[in-house]
Amino acid sequence: MQQVHYKSSPSLKCQQGVTLIEVLISIVLMAIIGLGAAFIAGRTAVIHHDQNIHLHTINQFRQQLENSAQCGAKAVGTHSIQVEIAGSNVQADCIVKKQAFTVKALDGTTNPNNGVAEANVDVTYAELQVKSSDTFVPVKVQMSP
Repeated sequence: MQQVHYKSSPSLKCQQGVTLIEVLISIVLMAIIGLGAAFIAGRTAVIHHDQNIHLHTINQFRQQLENSAQCGAKAVGTHSIQVEIAGSNVQADCIVKKQAFTVKALDGTTNPNNGVAEANVDVTYAELQVKSSDTFVPVKVQMSP
């Protein structure tokens, strides 16, 4: 009985190191895939963080406009206020505007001259917007009624 050694086979002598090259190529490919996944996860985390800050900003601005504590009680013009958003103070411009409207009450008939009463009404309202110099809020919010 004759024993055939693995290394002495002439067809297998040319294949030494092929498995090592295949393993190295698969490691490189897995590293590229891993880096791509890490990059995508990092970008997703940044976008999620920016969306959360944007949501907090909108909620705080709505609360400021509804309560009219800091902004709506001011005189007509542009005022600078601080709004706390997610534990940070954000500089915002409060723009108080006054606009006149004409209101006409009708009696419900089809007569073209059916106006019962007509009056001018002055409406004062406030707009809030994040200052462009503020770097905490990634999307500059402007909110008005």
